[in-house]
Amino acid sequence: MNQEEQNPLRSKLEKELQESQWLQKFKQLSEGLRQIKAEIPLTQLCTLEWITDTESLIIHCPNPEVRAGLSQQISQIAQINIGANLFILKYPNYQDIIIHPNC
Repeated sequence: MNQEEQNPLRSKLEKELQESQWLQKFKQLSEGLRQIKAEIPLTQLCTLEWITDTESLIIHCPNPEVRAGLSQQISQIAQINIGANLFILKYPNYQDIIIHPNC
């Protein structure tokens, strides 16, 4: 008797999970975060936070220099297609920089 025959409920749940929209969105987001870190290396120094309600990516900068460097790459950030409605550069006591994707 194979695993599927032993536990049909588990097999059914695993199949549903693999086909779920949530999992597909998670996989897309994971790939998108890898993409942004590869294409915009300064983001590797930042904490990235995905906000599901607004489908926005907040990029928490560790210092003003990284924020300044990223602010010079706004057009490159806007070109990245990860399904975000907004990219937001944040650093305490500085005004947020809102970037609208061009995709």
